[in-house]
Amino acid sequence: MIYDFITIGSGAAGLFCNVNLPKSSKKLILEKNKILWTKVLMSGGERANLTNIDIEPTKDYFSYNKKATIWFFRRFFNYDIIDFFESNWVKTVIEDRWRVITASGHARDLVKVLENNIIKNNTQILTEKDIISVEKEWEIYICKTETEEFKTKNLIIAVGWKSYPQVGTVWFGYKIAKQFWINVISPYKGLVWITTKQDLSKFSWSSIFCKIKISKNDKLIYEEYWPLLFTHWWVSGPIIYNTVLAVWQENNCKEKKDYSDFKLEIEFNLENTTKKIKKELNLSEENLTLELDIQELKSWKEAKVTWWGINTNELTKYLESKKHPGLFFIGEVVDITWKTWWFNLQWAWTSAYCCSEKF
Repeated sequence: MIYDFITIGSGAAGLFCNVNLPKSSKKLILEKNKILWTKVLMSGGERANLTNIDIEPTKDYFSYNKKATIWFFRRFFNYDIIDFFESNWVKTVIEDRWRVITASGHARDLVKVLENNIIKNNTQILTEKDIISVEKEWEIYICKTETEEFKTKNLIIAVGWKSYPQVGTVWFGYKIAKQFWINVISPYKGLVWITTKQDLSKFSWSSIFCKIKISKNDKLIYEEYWPLLFTHWWVSGPIIYNTVLAVWQENNCKEKKDYSDFKLEIEFNLENTTKKIKKELNLSEENLTLELDIQELKSWKEAKVTWWGINTNELTKYLESKKHPGLFFIGEVVDITWKTWWFNLQWAWTSAYCCSEKF
């Protein structure tokens, strides 16, 4: 059998794309893992984070091609995905920082909607299918496991990168792009903790709201007020994840081992700082800051997303390869990266929809 569409990956992007593809077409989703939609269920600690109501594409998303975010989000945005789920009887509410979650608080509600719509749209799903190679013969793509092969006219790559290895993400998308001579901006770990040269064990596991300032050669490049978590040798929390993106962007997409020209400054608010921290740092109205030196960024194992990816200049407005018609890339594999606080799923929904628009 030759399918009209084969999608590799059953994350939010892969699932939502198949909800929108033509019902009359022959569709197949191939998933490496035994369990489907793992990342959807994990989003927000299973709290059913859907999107964010306050998104500025050029501010909250990053890409080598800065105009790319505008092109895609104009066609399918946060209100569109909210309307989709609410039309399927899933009520939503807005929480802090404008994040949108299901009123029930259960991620399973999102999964049920996606699953029901995929079934209605006549999509077949096969799990535990580890694709080890992809070949192209004329206009047909052949996906091979160790024992089987699946043929399709259109191949949609909807897998993650190396981040979140505990859910089986791999370098598969990178491998396929390189195989077909598609330019990839070297991926790097994003939304990850920062290890410091200072010993922070005196207030380890203390969580506070504070302002973070990151400077390079004494030039301020980013600041934000948000929760921060101290551990023995590193700092974590949403504010740190976003700070890492600022550091990586300042390095012009290049990995850096020496961060000596960066300074991380924490500005405390006495009203919400723990007594333990106040005492250890001798904080007062005249002394509200702590300066830290960056040692390194934590490993891929802790990374929440992958920074950079398939160059959007290589793709059409449908996220189809300009060099190889019928080959699509959606979701995290594309060079669109986001801040934390539930901007990730919105890119999954948007890229999936933009891909399906062609058909």
